[in-house]
Amino acid sequence: MTKNSSRSIAGNSNSMLYLQIAMLSCCTFNFDILWNLKESLLITRLGAEAIPFIKLMVVMPVAFIFLITYSFLANRLSKRTLFAVALIPFLIWMPLFSMVIYPNLESFAPTTALALLSPLIHENLQFIVGMVYYWPLTLFFAVAELWGSAVICTLFWTAVNDFHNAQSATRQYPLITMIGSSASIISGPMLYYCVSRGVMAPDSGWQDSLEILSLLFVLFGLLILLLNEYCCHLTSKNLTDPNRQKTHTPTNLPLLASARYLLRCPYLASIALVMLAYCIAINMVELAWKSQLVQLYPCEADYSMFMGKVAMISGIGSLICGLLTPTLLKISWWAAAFATPIILTATALPFFLLAMYQKSQVSFFGICYMDLTMIGLQIGMYCHALGKSAKYTLFDATKEITFVPLDAERKYKGKAAIELVVSRVGKSGSSFFQQILITLFGSLSLAMSWLAGAFILAIALWLIAIKHLGRHYHERTEP
Repeated sequence: MTKNSSRSIAGNSNSMLYLQIAMLSCCTFNFDILWNLKESLLITRLGAEAIPFIKLMVVMPVAFIFLITYSFLANRLSKRTLFAVALIPFLIWMPLFSMVIYPNLESFAPTTALALLSPLIHENLQFIVGMVYYWPLTLFFAVAELWGSAVICTLFWTAVNDFHNAQSATRQYPLITMIGSSASIISGPMLYYCVSRGVMAPDSGWQDSLEILSLLFVLFGLLILLLNEYCCHLTSKNLTDPNRQKTHTPTNLPLLASARYLLRCPYLASIALVMLAYCIAINMVELAWKSQLVQLYPCEADYSMFMGKVAMISGIGSLICGLLTPTLLKISWWAAAFATPIILTATALPFFLLAMYQKSQVSFFGICYMDLTMIGLQIGMYCHALGKSAKYTLFDATKEITFVPLDAERKYKGKAAIELVVSRVGKSGSSFFQQILITLFGSLSLAMSWLAGAFILAIALWLIAIKHLGRHYHERTEP
C-alpha cells in the first residue's frame, strides 16, 4: 500500500470518527426529547404504576413488529436504504402527534368502550382504563421506548460496527460514547428552557413547547440521515480494506432461521444475558424512583423541567464515565464491563434503604431535622442519571466491542434480536413481576423490599454473565 493511500485511509478514518460522534450526539438529543416527553405526558396522568403494564402490553408487541419488519427488509434493502426506511417513521410520527393528535386528545378517547371496561377492572388496576382512554399517549410511550433500542442500539451501532475491527473499536468506542452521550449536557438545559418558556406563555404554553421540541426532533433526525449518507460515502472509498469487505456480506437467513442459528451460539447467548440482567436491574430501580417522584411533581410541565435537569446531570456523568472508559479498557475488558453494575449498585442500594425506611424525617437531639423522603429522591435522581450515563458510555462501549469479531450474520441478526427482543423480554419480564406487586400491594411504594430483592438478584446475574462473556471475547480476539 502506498503512502498516499495509507494517508487517505487514515484521513477517512478520522472523518468517520467525527461523523459517528455527531450522529450519536443527534441520537442523544432526540432520545432526551422523547424520554422527557413520554415521562411527562403519561406518568403525571396515570402514575408510575402504569409503566409495567405499558411495557408488557404495548412496548413488547411494538418491538417485535419492528424486529420482524427490520429482519424482512434487511434481506431486501441496502444498508443505506434500510437505515433511512427504519428512521423516517419516527420523524413522521413526532410532528403528527404534537400538532394533530395531542391538541385533540380527548376526542380520540373511546368513551363507550371504557364505560363497559371500567367495572371489570380491579380497583388497584384502574389505571388500565386510563391507558386505554389516553391510548395516543400510551402509543407515544412505546415509540419513545423504541428509539433507544431500535435507532441507537441497532441502527447506529450496527453501522458503526461495520467500520471497525477489534483494535480500532477498543481505541475509538470510548471516545464516541463519551462525546456522543455528553450531548445531554446541552439537551438538558435546552429542554428546561423550551418547557419553562412555554409555561410562562399566557395561553397554550405547553402546546407551544411540545411543537418546538417536535421541530427540533425532526431537524436532528434529518441531520442523522445526512450524516449516515456521508458515512456510507466514506465507507465505499475503503473497500480495499479486507475487513470491511467481509462485514458487508449480505445476510440471507429469515428471522426464525436466524433465531435458531443464534441460539446455538454461546457467545451471543452471553451478550444476551448481560443485556437481560441490565434491563431487569435498571427497570427495578427506575420505576421505584419514579413512583415517588411523580408525587412531588404531578404537573406535566414541572415534571418535564425536572427531567431536563436530570438529563443535564446525566450528560455530565457521561463525560466522567467516558473519561474513565479508556483507562479501564487498558486495564482489561472486564474492568470496564464490571464498572456499570458497580456504579448502579453503589447508588441504588442507599435509595432502596431510604425508601423502605418508614419515617419521613429524622431529628438529631431535637436540634435539626433531615427530610429522608427528599434525600431518597435526590439519591434516586443521581442513581437514575449515573445509571443512564454508565449505560451509554461504559456499558455500550464494552458491549459493542464484543460484536466486532462476529461475522455479518451474527452481527446484524444477532444484534437486532438482542437489542430489540432480549431487552424487551428483560423489561417486560420485570414489568410482569411489578404488575403482580401492584396487584397485591396496591402501589410500588408498598413493595419496595421486593423491588430491592429483584434488583440484587439481577446484579448477581449480570456479574456472572460479564465473566462468561469476557472469556468468550478474549478467546476470539487474543492471538
